Amino acid sequence: MRKYIRDILSLRETSDFEKTRSTISNGVTLRGYNLWILLCSSILASIGLDTNSAAIIIGAMLISPLMSPILGVGLSVAIHDKQLLIRSLRNLALAVVISLFASVLYFILTPLGQLTSEEQARTFPTLLDVLVALFGGIAGIVSISRHDQTNAIPGVAIATALMPPLCTAGFGLATMQWNYFLGAFYLFFINAVFISLATYLIVKYLHFPEKEFVNKKLQRRYSYWFTAISIIVLAPSVYFLYTVYQKEKVKREISDLVITPIKKQGNEILKWEVDAKDTVNFIKVYHSGKPLNDSIKKAIDSTLESHHMAKYHFQSMRVNMTKEEVNALSADVSRQMFQQLQLQNLDRESNLHENDTLSYLQLSKEAAAAFHFIDTLYNGWITVPGSLKKMDTIPVVFYKTKKAITKTQSKQLYDFLVIRLLKDTLLLSEIKR
Repeated sequence: MRKYIRDILSLRETSDFEKTRSTISNGVTLRGYNLWILLCSSILASIGLDTNSAAIIIGAMLISPLMSPILGVGLSVAIHDKQLLIRSLRNLALAVVISLFASVLYFILTPLGQLTSEEQARTFPTLLDVLVALFGGIAGIVSISRHDQTNAIPGVAIATALMPPLCTAGFGLATMQWNYFLGAFYLFFINAVFISLATYLIVKYLHFPEKEFVNKKLQRRYSYWFTAISIIVLAPSVYFLYTVYQKEKVKREISDLVITPIKKQGNEILKWEVDAKDTVNFIKVYHSGKPLNDSIKKAIDSTLESHHMAKYHFQSMRVNMTKEEVNALSADVSRQMFQQLQLQNLDRESNLHENDTLSYLQLSKEAAAAFHFIDTLYNGWITVPGSLKKMDTIPVVFYKTKKAITKTQSKQLYDFLVIRLLKDTLLLSEIKR
């Protein structure tokens, strides 16, 4: 029975060392058609990210030649091939530079250039991304090492996304948003390391012959050298796996201890983030629905402390909109809204509402930050008859602009003010110069 299972799971019988080394070695070099394919892949991935098109991104992943030099690193370290290692590293570095340059150039010239969900999804790796890179790398090297050609490589290219995070890093460089650059490049680096690691492990398991040297002393020196390289390749992968696991663990605990209780109150979660300031990590939860009372907030903080998360503190950021309405806003407006929305400001606005006035200085600053065409902004309240013989108060906002604006910009300003003032409607009027 044991022999039967071993025969079924065996990889060595149909492996071909010469074919594997030849295929990877030929694909490592970036020149001629390979270079043109790399450029096209980078531009296609950038277009797909910019237009939020999954189909274009998949096409870019299928034609990308980035996989070969990464496989070359793992293979060369496993068989002690110094020349292949140097070529693989040199061409991988060249491919990264060319891809970044092409994507940066595209995002500088594109008329769109807004942050999309496809780009946001590639700004930080999760534990699943690590596992995909590891098992995708195993599938890739197992496929290449067979006598007969298999159809696994296209699937591996799609699963182990290399070009999209690299082009997202180019977006971060082009727009000088360093958090997106570092997060996306970190994801690319994670994928590259774990694909190389998978190649190294499978090649060792297949017992591919190591490169022999005539000089035994030189052979021992290279053996020590490649052992050191193996440790260098393995160490970051273990560290990255641990850090990703820890962050996933924290995210899971926040979801259980903070997000779930808020949902039970009937609130819809729009987004949440951890804002690290000095020694305190603020968990900012943007939600719609009823305001959370102090007892719920204290209970959440107490729960965090009892679960050894005393450095984390909960902040409720209530937004008077649904998730669909927030998604309808432009990326710039929604980002500015989330950055400017603070619980203290909301409390202050509710107090000022009782006096039929508003803190126009703060609102003017927020509007100017979100909409660069705003020159001056004034606001206050008007009282109108409501239903059942009651009086309703409606905010009224007057603004001046540096230049004429479009109907779309006026609509975005209106949507922003409705959210910020927590009102279903308001009066918005432009002051003509």
